Amino acid sequence: MSSTQKSSCEQYGRFLADGAFELVNEPPRKWENIHYNQVAEHEIYAAITNIGDGIVKVRDGAGCDMTLVAYDCRYVYIRDEDSGTVFNPAGAPTPQAVTDYSCRFYAAKTEIRGTCEGLRATQRVFVPREHPIEVTTLFLENTTERTRHLSVFAYAMFQLTGCGPEGGYVGKDNFAEVHPEIGGVFVTNRNTFVPTDRFKGYLVTLNDFRNGNGYRDHFLRSEFSVGTPRILWGWNCDGRPGVGGDCAATVQLTFEIPPHSSYRADFLLGQAANVAEVAQVRQAFSPEIIDRMCDEQCAIEAKRAATFQVQTGNPNYDALMNSFVKKALYSYNINKSGFRDNLQNDQALAMADYDTAEKNLLRALSSQYANGCVPHGFRPLNRLQYSDKPAWMLLAVPALIKESGNFSLLQERVPFFESSEVGSVWEHMRRAVHFLSTDLGVNGLVNQRHADWNDGLEATREAGERESIMVSQQLCYGLLEMEDLARRSGDDAVAHEMRELYTVFADRINAVAWDGEWYARTLCGDGYHIGSHTNEEGKIFINSQSWAVLSRIAPPERAAQCMNSLESLLGTKVGYRLCAPSFTKYDPRVGNMSNSMPGAAENGGCYNHAAGFKGVADCMLGRAENAWETFVRVAPDNPDNPISHSGSEPFSFNNCYTTTPYNYGNAGYAWRTGTTSWFTVLLVEWILGARRGYDGLLIDPCLSAKLPHAAVRRTFRGAVYDIALDNTAGRCHGAQQIRVDGQLITGTTLPLFSEGEHKVEVVI
Repeated sequence: MSSTQKSSCEQYGRFLADGAFELVNEPPRKWENIHYNQVAEHEIYAAITNIGDGIVKVRDGAGCDMTLVAYDCRYVYIRDEDSGTVFNPAGAPTPQAVTDYSCRFYAAKTEIRGTCEGLRATQRVFVPREHPIEVTTLFLENTTERTRHLSVFAYAMFQLTGCGPEGGYVGKDNFAEVHPEIGGVFVTNRNTFVPTDRFKGYLVTLNDFRNGNGYRDHFLRSEFSVGTPRILWGWNCDGRPGVGGDCAATVQLTFEIPPHSSYRADFLLGQAANVAEVAQVRQAFSPEIIDRMCDEQCAIEAKRAATFQVQTGNPNYDALMNSFVKKALYSYNINKSGFRDNLQNDQALAMADYDTAEKNLLRALSSQYANGCVPHGFRPLNRLQYSDKPAWMLLAVPALIKESGNFSLLQERVPFFESSEVGSVWEHMRRAVHFLSTDLGVNGLVNQRHADWNDGLEATREAGERESIMVSQQLCYGLLEMEDLARRSGDDAVAHEMRELYTVFADRINAVAWDGEWYARTLCGDGYHIGSHTNEEGKIFINSQSWAVLSRIAPPERAAQCMNSLESLLGTKVGYRLCAPSFTKYDPRVGNMSNSMPGAAENGGCYNHAAGFKGVADCMLGRAENAWETFVRVAPDNPDNPISHSGSEPFSFNNCYTTTPYNYGNAGYAWRTGTTSWFTVLLVEWILGARRGYDGLLIDPCLSAKLPHAAVRRTFRGAVYDIALDNTAGRCHGAQQIRVDGQLITGTTLPLFSEGEHKVEVVI
């Protein structure tokens, strides 16, 4: 979409100059923003929607994970004691309408505004950097000539369910008590088997506390609708505790606002070990401190956002990339526990927050077993053996070194999991290679084990032993990276070993996995091929085509053929299908993937994470138009799948789009997806071509003819490069001429500067 085409965002709101998105009309579904503290011992991840609700989760350093509040369970209500009118700042969930509604989604905060009967309400939500607390501040302004007598009710129903450091569900046996001394309600999960003393939560106010209650049924009527609470009929909190699975905190304030005056109420929702801890937190907070904390979070997000900025000619794509993508990358390491999730995310996060990415990488590597394999997840621990796990460190470690230039990362000492052994990062990588290259099936390719990247391709009794084409290709990708690192480290013997292994596996893949026009996906022990033209369903899969190119195992003619097959058989106007045709009936050789809804998620849906692999493969082959089309189809506000239809937030990538007929193009969940990492890499490093390398920043754009001009501002090793791309000649691929600070340079790697801003002019 060009900058002159009208965006479907406009019927709902617009991006503002300060980077926020302002929603002014009801969106096609609830849109959510996310807020979080820092990667630390006690983490909080809070989703906040355009009407003020959303899930809140907390996690500790060991991986104990707890849902504090579930979806559709927390709101702020305002009641006029004279008229009896009850409303929410968003005009929902109570049916009382508001005027002048807006919801501003910022990187560091969310602000919801609405006016009812002359009372202007603004609800601000954010998470401070150093606390597992969500802070809600309600600003009320009386615009009328009369004194307003008001009550405010903050309500949240607590879950307090989760898991311990090794998983395993923790159920709830909750007890809620009203504590006037802390200005609110404290809820405890009394389950004997809770893994820590912090399976507890609270909702308190900093204001004068009138009273509280501890159970859902006190606040809601028998239909349990949050849109018709008892307060509509004059109910007030009466101090009762709560016992049972539906414990909830209701906190009531009562006050008056003179004409043309204002009032402020602050609420804290969080996790604590006991009431005394909450008392200390409440004493340490004040309105002034809260505002300062909010400003600090805004400054942190702004600093992270400035690390790279793009100009594509599409203001909505630019706003997505220039602000919200960075928070998605950072928060992913707070929300996600999987080894592969974290390491793929780290390759992009390193461009925005290198220190956090490196720490997360080393933490993840410490979950690797001494034999080289890796459990599925490490916070909390999930011991399932997926075959792709070790392969991701062969992508992530080189990416971080190319970003920083710090080869000493290879010598960092990291323990092996459940072992007395400690090895360097390089040794961890060597053991990953050894494990992958020796854990083989009958065709000499990598054993698929429980599954690989496709969770749905889980092992079944009927399938028998299976080999993963994708992971075998990933191994080849990693072997090339290992060879390069070994040569740069002066270890020619290891470099030679990696090249020999690469040749062996590349030859094997091409000998047994080439299906005539594309690569098969999985080889079964009985000779059955998943992802073959001979199959009735699931004939072709996206990943084994993309990774054939990424790993460079495909000869030129096969690379072109398999990508053309991908484009023609898997491409749709709403993205790229994971496989086609979808499975319409259960196939025991395929497994759970064939048991899910056809066209949804992995079963033939447009799984956007995988499209990121595909877009990078396009750029490697110089397919500029295909790469840009991939970005457009997956990014929100695709003109062929507008937000009014997909339902997508315009400020977040989505996990998938469905291809089922009844909801074709509907977006899957936002924020918590590897799509963000891969599409960041795709746009910044491959389409715009500001790609990290061991020797410096390589300029190698692959820019569609639809973009005659583009730009990227990239912080790299202490210096800032302002890179302007001139594609007016329509050559689209590569750099014909590069000037740095006005001086023509030879080659395509920019000079390294340790500081300052440098202007780069590129003629494509």
